[in-house]
Amino acid sequence: MVRWVVLLLVSLLGAAGCEKQPNAAGATHSVTPFPSISFMTLDGGVIPFESFRGKLVVLNIWATWCSPCRREMPALERLSRSLDPQRFAVIGLSVDEDEHVVREYLNDKGITFARFIDKDLKIVHDLLGVGVYPTTILIAPDGTLIGRMVGPRQWESRAMHDLLRDAFDGKPVRLEDIPVYAG
Repeated sequence: MVRWVVLLLVSLLGAAGCEKQPNAAGATHSVTPFPSISFMTLDGGVIPFESFRGKLVVLNIWATWCSPCRREMPALERLSRSLDPQRFAVIGLSVDEDEHVVREYLNDKGITFARFIDKDLKIVHDLLGVGVYPTTILIAPDGTLIGRMVGPRQWESRAMHDLLRDAFDGKPVRLEDIPVYAG
């Protein structure tokens, strides 16, 4: 009996997301502009967020040590490949400290969408207030924040594709309607 309770608790915690800081941000909706930031590539280069302007951005904040993050990464890759690259960008922002570990994991899984790292958490914690992983932030083509989803999602669902198309077209979207990935 105790074993079943422990297994249930572990599975529920795994589905909820990984927390590194006690002050985790929840789901929000806002019309504020996304901060003017630059991402560090895994090779040490710098890419300004403005280079994604004109596209709906799916910014997934994740870590290699986060089990729910690892489980949803292949689905994000398939989502990225299914979207029109002229209209959409899927971006992974790792909070790992070692870019070699991140690069090895992504290469092993065949993840090719835009990949960046925030080793010192200046962007993730200080600017975005994210402390639970995975967290995904949607940013409109005009650079305004649409909202955030905490926890892994069903990226390949019809509802997700409809939501992303609606968001690109400027229609209001309800992020809470996208179910958490339970697989």
